[in-house]
Amino acid sequence: MEPRTAASDELDLHLLFFKLRARWPLFLAGLLLAGACAWLYLQTKAPVYDFRATMLLGNQSSGSKRAQELLNLLEVKDRGIKMEDEIGLISSAGMVRQVVQRLPGFQVSYFAAPNNWLNKVRLLQVRERAPGSVPFRVVPDPAAAQLSGLRVQVQPLPGGKYRLTARAKQGQLTSLPTGELVRQVLDVNVDQTVAAGEPLQHPLLSLTIEPEPGVTPDPHERYYFTLNDLGSVAGDYQGRLQVRSVDHESRIIELTTKGTVPAKEKQFLDTLMSVFIAEDLREKNLTGQKTVAFLDSEIRKLSQARQQSAAALSTFRATRGVVDVNAQSTAGIQQAAGLELERSRLTSQRSYYQNLLGQLRADRTVTAAAAAGVPDGVLSSLILQLADLSNQKAGLVVNASVNNPLVTVLDERIRTTKSSLEQNLASMIHNMDIQLADMGGQLGRVRADMSRMPENERELAVLKGKSDFNDKNYNFLVEKRAEAAITLATNSTDKKVIDAAAMSSAGASAPRPMFVGLVALLVGLLGPLGLALLLDKANRRIQSKEDLVRVTDIPMLGVVAHGNKQERTDMLRNPKGPIAESFRSIRVNLQYLSAGLDKKVLGVTSSVPGEGKSFCAVNLAAELAHSGRRVALVETDLRRPTVASYFDLDRDAPGLAAYLANLEPLGRCLRASGIPNLDVLICGAIPPNPTELLESPRMAGLLEQLRAEYDYVLLDTPPVGYVSEYFVLLRYLDANIYVVRQNYTDRSLIAQINELYAEGKIKHVYMIINDMHFSKTYEYRYKKNAYAYGYS
Repeated sequence: MEPRTAASDELDLHLLFFKLRARWPLFLAGLLLAGACAWLYLQTKAPVYDFRATMLLGNQSSGSKRAQELLNLLEVKDRGIKMEDEIGLISSAGMVRQVVQRLPGFQVSYFAAPNNWLNKVRLLQVRERAPGSVPFRVVPDPAAAQLSGLRVQVQPLPGGKYRLTARAKQGQLTSLPTGELVRQVLDVNVDQTVAAGEPLQHPLLSLTIEPEPGVTPDPHERYYFTLNDLGSVAGDYQGRLQVRSVDHESRIIELTTKGTVPAKEKQFLDTLMSVFIAEDLREKNLTGQKTVAFLDSEIRKLSQARQQSAAALSTFRATRGVVDVNAQSTAGIQQAAGLELERSRLTSQRSYYQNLLGQLRADRTVTAAAAAGVPDGVLSSLILQLADLSNQKAGLVVNASVNNPLVTVLDERIRTTKSSLEQNLASMIHNMDIQLADMGGQLGRVRADMSRMPENERELAVLKGKSDFNDKNYNFLVEKRAEAAITLATNSTDKKVIDAAAMSSAGASAPRPMFVGLVALLVGLLGPLGLALLLDKANRRIQSKEDLVRVTDIPMLGVVAHGNKQERTDMLRNPKGPIAESFRSIRVNLQYLSAGLDKKVLGVTSSVPGEGKSFCAVNLAAELAHSGRRVALVETDLRRPTVASYFDLDRDAPGLAAYLANLEPLGRCLRASGIPNLDVLICGAIPPNPTELLESPRMAGLLEQLRAEYDYVLLDTPPVGYVSEYFVLLRYLDANIYVVRQNYTDRSLIAQINELYAEGKIKHVYMIINDMHFSKTYEYRYKKNAYAYGYS
């Protein structure tokens, strides 16, 4: 039979609270457990402090703003910087590694643990200390591979000695300055004693321990240290470092980190900002220094050429006596000089383009400064675009893998831009080759014209042209060199610290006792709540009449109250109290339901043993007898008889089994129970063939005889779900009482009696819920007091 749904799907809060109240030990245990976990967490969790610093990022590509506006040396438009790139650079692994390298004290972490019961169970309450706050200082040997990441206990001993102990299943030897893993170590066992100031030479540790001035060992504490390699420290700080822009339009960035040692967090943030500013200034100075060095080299070359051309012109005039040339030779010389100058410029430009093309084909990085010497706007734009894409990729790769879709897109754009740039450069070089060839032809024609001049005038014009050409180039480079020197001298970074690193709040940001307590309270309530609801939903046992209504249409006679052992024992002789009142109510309901019907033979059964069918049969028979009816109680459960124990009868005395086997007469088997109007026919000795005995004609004759002599005949029948004897007896029964036990009988066990009832194979069947705890059932929560009414 399919379970029936409830009449209403609305949530009954009163019912819910009643069920939860019955589970109060679960909630108490949950709150105690959550409170204990919260307390243990607060005791073992080290306080975490938040630190914050702010920094201003400028908007210049290099040099000071005034020098850039005054000189405009490279003649490149100011492109500014991108906040994302700057944030990526300052939080990059390379930048953090530089900072950690500047802080050698970060190679060693110091710890202290109090000698309390928590640490005796397990090392739980350990706090990291700042360098200088423990009574020793560890100086590791940077050239030796060290046991890193493993906590080493240091025990100060008398005489300025220290005992170092460490045990672990595995560890690793690394190079502290580089973070390179040397090898894995299994079964680490270090136990060495070393004097202060003397180097410890051990296969796993190579260091020196020195006493910390002004700090004495606390006898109630244990001290530890851990050696940290560069990679692990940098990775730890990079993971905790957060950099963000204060506002979308602002160029102020906020740097935040958190840690358990305030001094180390402050030192890290301050050093990070100073290193970032110094690195920015170094890169800008490096560009200026390269420019000045290049100009100095070119000036030296032109100075020698200028001196040589001036000396040649002076010698020629002195030896030939030539002072001036005519206007024609002057014009030719000027034209030749102009062509020579233009060809030199084109040659230099072609060499520059050829060099740039070589860099691209060699897949070397092209910076934005390469656009300084490019007069062509399209080519300059492509160079700037390529440099900008490269910077974007560098900033993105800091926090993304090479398989990131954005990196792939940038790679494709870089490849396309480089291809366009290579094509433009090749085209420009080809055009310059054509121009140089044409210019060579023009120069040849001018020289041919000049060759027709008098030899002295022609030679004078050539020498003067070379001298003028060298003077102009020299003066130009000297001027540019002066400008570059001024730029380098006035170079300054456009980044500065606004707020130095400081703690964000007055105390630790975590753990917060109020928050932890609130979480513990919620977990302590919600956990048991969920478990209680789960147990309630998962409970397939009959709890109340409402559960029976969901799974069966069989009418119910009533419920039998739960009682202690003394109440169950005294009930037959002292029919007062909740149990007696329960059976009195069942008797009244039975007589009401069977009014006008001849239901003298009643069978009491259940699904499985342990549900209390014999208890109900005995007490219902007693209640019927107390009401003035003559009652016979027959124990037909010949496999597990229990009725004799209720009346203090000898269980091996002759009974139903002996009568049905024709071993004893009925007079010797049917005996008085000690209760007026109630006679009992117990099983007696357990027979080997109970089914055959119950199927015998003597059983039919016995029931006919008892039906004629008694008002009611109650049969304590075997369970329905275990043996077949119940179906043998079913034909003799006028009514059937089916016993289920609260919080014992599974709902699925009702299926068999439901099937018999639905198919009409069993009629006049009624249900009883036995062992009902009224205080634990919402439906009968007030019934215990009602049953006790009048018996106090």
